[in-house]
Amino acid sequence: MDTDLTTRRQALRKTYRYRRRSQAGSITSGVQMLENTAGPRKNAARRVGGDDPETEYLSATEAARLLKVSVQTLYVYVSRKGIRSKPIPGSRSRRYWKPDLDRVNRGNEATTAKAGSVRQESAITLISASGLFYRGQKVTDLVENASLEATAALLWGVEENDAFRTSPPKVPSNFLSMHRVLAKQSDIDRATAFLPLFEGANPTSYDLSTLGMARTGGDILRTIAALAVGDKKPSVEPIHKYIARSIGANGLQSELIRRQLVLAADHGFQPGAVAVRALASTGITPWRSVIGGLSVTMGCRTRLSGWGRVSRLLAEIESSSNPAQPVVERIRAGESVPGFDAPLYAQGDPRARSLLSFCATVLSRDPGYLRLTQALAAAKEIQGLEPNFALAFLFVDGKTGLAAGRSLFHVGRCAGYVAHAIEQFQWGEPKRVIGEYKGELPP
Repeated sequence: MDTDLTTRRQALRKTYRYRRRSQAGSITSGVQMLENTAGPRKNAARRVGGDDPETEYLSATEAARLLKVSVQTLYVYVSRKGIRSKPIPGSRSRRYWKPDLDRVNRGNEATTAKAGSVRQESAITLISASGLFYRGQKVTDLVENASLEATAALLWGVEENDAFRTSPPKVPSNFLSMHRVLAKQSDIDRATAFLPLFEGANPTSYDLSTLGMARTGGDILRTIAALAVGDKKPSVEPIHKYIARSIGANGLQSELIRRQLVLAADHGFQPGAVAVRALASTGITPWRSVIGGLSVTMGCRTRLSGWGRVSRLLAEIESSSNPAQPVVERIRAGESVPGFDAPLYAQGDPRARSLLSFCATVLSRDPGYLRLTQALAAAKEIQGLEPNFALAFLFVDGKTGLAAGRSLFHVGRCAGYVAHAIEQFQWGEPKRVIGEYKGELPP
């Protein structure tokens, strides 16, 4: 009986291919009638991507059975859940696109949001209405005393002394020659060029245990700090003190740098961290995962791309005869004011408050800070705007003695990148991404 049914199906489909233009309606109806009278099939959920495009569609009855709903509910899902279909020629019935049905059956999961094995859960950083937390510790409390090294060890889940060894990372043999060639390039460009060389010069880079990756993380932070100040050799000094000494900063400026680095260490699943996690899931070392995060910071669609606008606003506030005027002019023109949006914090960015509160104590007589307070007061009075982390961080950059146009943000953020690399790698091997097709449907 099964052999006879198969033969009849093949004959009908052969006829359909031969006469599809003149008799498409009757032949399709014949195939459907044959299938409807054949009873349940062994493979009701048809294979997608077969030689026959028709195998990528299901009838209303089959679609409803797959979704475990009634046919009437299926019709509701067509509009509400975006299930695509096509009419059956010569009939009022329709056939339904199986990948859309599979998507609905999975609970409308966003395939692109969970590409590969990159998970959207983490024990690293919590962003909440009550503040920002690194592994349960409130960052605005942590910043009062912690070094970047202690903060990084907390994020990595290891002891500080275990992660930051007493010797610096080995320097690649061609570092000095490349250092001269790339001296005028940006910090990010130099980092992406040098980090693979440091990976090769330090064989322990390939230890992908949690502690091994944390020790590589310590080497990365020391290397990134050296590149940020143009030094030719990483140091084992506390990173904020090393940076301060290298740029000729005083004790107060060193303290400002420490606070900047701790507050910048991580901010959850922002694009750079997502890129790091995707790379780390493949089993590459933290040196190369961090390169991905640093590269994302250069993207024109990231929030970091707006830091240039914030810098220009700060420069205008510094040079204007009326410090509030640059803010007022933008508001009057109906423009957004750069440095005053913090979408994740309804009450304002706690990192910005922390930095600026410290500035209020130690820079209370500083002319630059007093000018900034006038601009902040105008933004608050006119539109209730609160400064974000970019504005506070870049303002402090200008007070640390760092060269114009330079920033230490990426030095701190690399601590978080390494944390995400460690956590993601522990989840296991990456999975094959099954993309959701959104293009033209087969005929």
